[in-house]
Amino acid sequence: MTRPRIFVVEDEALSRAGVHHYLADEFDIVGEADSVSDAVAMICDLVPDLVLLDLRIKGGAGIDVIRQVRETRTGIKFLALTVSTSRLDVLRLLSIGIDGYLTKGVIGDDLPDRVTEALNGARPISKQVAGYALDINEGISDESGIDRLTQRQLEVTRLIARGYTYRETAGTLGISVKTLEKHVGSIFEKLGVASRHELSALAYESGLIDTDR
Repeated sequence: MTRPRIFVVEDEALSRAGVHHYLADEFDIVGEADSVSDAVAMICDLVPDLVLLDLRIKGGAGIDVIRQVRETRTGIKFLALTVSTSRLDVLRLLSIGIDGYLTKGVIGDDLPDRVTEALNGARPISKQVAGYALDINEGISDESGIDRLTQRQLEVTRLIARGYTYRETAGTLGISVKTLEKHVGSIFEKLGVASRHELSALAYESGLIDTDR
């Protein structure tokens, strides 16, 4: 009988070791990566049954991996395994159809059962964040953090979301790239995002781009 094929996206060696320890008896761990670019390339090549991924990894975020893989590969399931209990993170992942959301406290004897549930079409969600799933129809704009941005930060966010490079954004706003990078750092901190791709997604999801047209 063919065993389910699992790919692990995680940048902490200890967490990867824990996943291997608890899953190796029942699943084939076909590969692992610790960055967005490596993960996307390897997942598209290996086409596993399920990807177990952290939300904060090198070069971006887990949501970036999901979006990029789905551009060329369908049918792969994605199960978040993260320390984040943020409502915003949960709603973002559920809104794009992730197959489950687990906090890292489940790395133990129950992990194989949760992975099996996701493979069988259920959507396992850790009890710490399960209540947020009830809010999925409310959207995320009310807690997106967009309203905490200054006018300048809103301008930066709009341009980046529309695909402008940092140099192009700085030139359009008449500021230096160094100053722009400071604005971007503050924006990332306020919104809880880890990459320009995630920032762009949040800008569209929150309605910021639509209201600016």
